[in-house]
Amino acid sequence: MTIISKFHSILFSIGYEFPSPVSSLEVEDVYSYGRELALHKVCEEIDLVNTINHFSTKGGGPELGKIVEAMAINRNCDPCSYFRLSDWYKQSALSFFLKLPPSDLTYSVALNALDYLQPVKTIKMQTSLYENIRKAYGYECERLDIDLTSTYFEGDECVLAKFGYSRDHRPDKLQIVVIFVVDQKGVLVTHRVWPGNQSDAKSLEPVDRSLKSEFGLDAPRVVDRGMATWANLDQMDENKERYLVALRAGVKATGLLDEIGTPRSDWASVGDDQVAASAIRGRRKYVVVWNASVAETNRKEREVRVGKVEKELEKIQVSIKKGKISSEKERDEQIGFVIRKRRVTRYLETIGEEGSLNFVIRRKKGFEDVKTYDGYQAFVTTEFDLSEREVVGSYKIRDRIEKAIRALKSALGLHPQNVRTEEHVLGNIFVCATAFQLRSVLDMKLKDRRVDMSVENAMRELERLKAVYIVVGKDDEIEVHKKLSGLDSETRTLVEMFSMADGDKLPDDGM
Repeated sequence: MTIISKFHSILFSIGYEFPSPVSSLEVEDVYSYGRELALHKVCEEIDLVNTINHFSTKGGGPELGKIVEAMAINRNCDPCSYFRLSDWYKQSALSFFLKLPPSDLTYSVALNALDYLQPVKTIKMQTSLYENIRKAYGYECERLDIDLTSTYFEGDECVLAKFGYSRDHRPDKLQIVVIFVVDQKGVLVTHRVWPGNQSDAKSLEPVDRSLKSEFGLDAPRVVDRGMATWANLDQMDENKERYLVALRAGVKATGLLDEIGTPRSDWASVGDDQVAASAIRGRRKYVVVWNASVAETNRKEREVRVGKVEKELEKIQVSIKKGKISSEKERDEQIGFVIRKRRVTRYLETIGEEGSLNFVIRRKKGFEDVKTYDGYQAFVTTEFDLSEREVVGSYKIRDRIEKAIRALKSALGLHPQNVRTEEHVLGNIFVCATAFQLRSVLDMKLKDRRVDMSVENAMRELERLKAVYIVVGKDDEIEVHKKLSGLDSETRTLVEMFSMADGDKLPDDGM
């Protein structure tokens, strides 16, 4: 007997049980765990399930709040169609956290839930959820960024879908328009859905009214120039709203340069090769900004555009000389098409030679006059205590709302729409908005802890955290053991930051 064999015999004699051989180990199941738990904890902290249920008219079956949480978390983890949702849910530990069996989250259940997520209820849900967020994380709303986007359809069955200005560069597709509102921390407050032919200018007033009357928020509105019409500004003034907007109107139309009067060389520097000056009119403070590099870019781009048109017009002159154009009507049609296509009617004109089809190309006075206004941008705000630099800087950081829209369209499945009925479209967009709201809370936690990590990278790290079920033994003598894989220093940091553990222990997933 070898020394090893004698050693094993001694261990057996004192009752030691050797580990099972590798041949008797089998991985039974692997569940996605980390991302789901982080997002589920946010749902618990903001009382999402109870809040949704409180405003729900849904009768029997699974709770609407739990269904919405599952759908919103799916959008953050592995966005898929509602038909595929149940397959994802079966491979997720979320069913254990929610105590909602996979058999309860079927395709028909998911679609039925969308019917209950209509604006008459979801606005109340969002009002309470945003209040819960502010209470849970201890802050007040200091700023509201408002912007809109469009998302298109592949079919033509939804009555909301209309042809309109496409921000996706798909004018051939029916679309809807969605307006989003986020606060100074990038947390989603609310959203609205409009038919695809809704103009930017008409979208602001209903949202502004809701923010005041239903949400009770009087923080300054930061609005994109597409919605900043004079009528909308007058409406906000009438309602005594606070705001900061980039004016839709050009600086020439405002008459502000004459009113300011001060030479541009005496204007205040506001950084990034920009100078600014301001003027007060009633409750509005106007800030005019001039950017040297933008002015030069505008000048060059216009010169190139006009130069291309001049060359095209010269080709028409050549065609006339070769006899390829035989009438004034044909000549004028070709000239008009070229000038309108390039949008240079303000800058170029053609003058016909008497008794001939030939013409002269001439740059208008407007070509030189427009240079006077290159590089200018006007802002208007009710916040008189903001300096010119602060106004420019405050508007510049509105990239929060732009990032929100990019995340909704690229990562959370808002675009394109894969449902058809009006009710399902409205319900689906609420799910996407709720998904972003959860995601934005995680992003806020990272920023509040001054962690140099994007929420996208945090989600990738947490994706490595899996619940693995291992079967040990053979035949009737088996045991099932659970192990969390991927738990290392990086994921432990996120577990602590996102409050995923109860004390020092991660929650059991039910096995």
